[in-house]
Amino acid sequence: MIELEQYELKKLDLDTLHLVYRDHLTPDFPPAERKPLAAMEKLLSAGRYEPWGLYRGEELMAYAMMWKDPEGGFELLDYLGVCQGKPRGEGIGTVMVAYLMDHYSHVEGILVEAEAEDDGLPEEENALRRRRLAFYRRVGFKDLSYVADIYGVRYAMFLYGDKSEEEAMEAHQRLYHYELTPWLYDKFIYIPEKA
Repeated sequence: MIELEQYELKKLDLDTLHLVYRDHLTPDFPPAERKPLAAMEKLLSAGRYEPWGLYRGEELMAYAMMWKDPEGGFELLDYLGVCQGKPRGEGIGTVMVAYLMDHYSHVEGILVEAEAEDDGLPEEENALRRRRLAFYRRVGFKDLSYVADIYGVRYAMFLYGDKSEEEAMEAHQRLYHYELTPWLYDKFIYIPEKA
């Protein structure tokens, strides 16, 4: 059993964000799901992105990136990962989410995009996706009924909070509308996906 007291949530500075992006986020997420570092820096400088680290002493154990709704009501858990070389499946991700839920308890809701299962993928990839989806349910997120298609990746959607699905979807759309030109949004962002 992991003890929360042995961990600390700290906001990452820009240098540490660069290291986390290079050493952990890049190997953890495929290119189609990886936001460019420059885009993170732009959001960070606008006050709409917060990179976090879960530390045990001086050791970084996990990381998360939170993307703020431009109207301030919601946050999107943009990335969550246990650091390379750290034990997986032992509760570190759960601890990270618990700290984030506490820190963001003032917001209306926290959204998650998690890769949806796909009939065209090998069973081992779908099994991995099912484990990720089950993780979010286990830590208190509820399934939303829509699937999003973002840059060609299909995401099952989750919400932590009591807001309606309609409010959650509007916040989700706002995140991308606010950052992208109308042309890019119309070409690559489908919230919900097209039938």
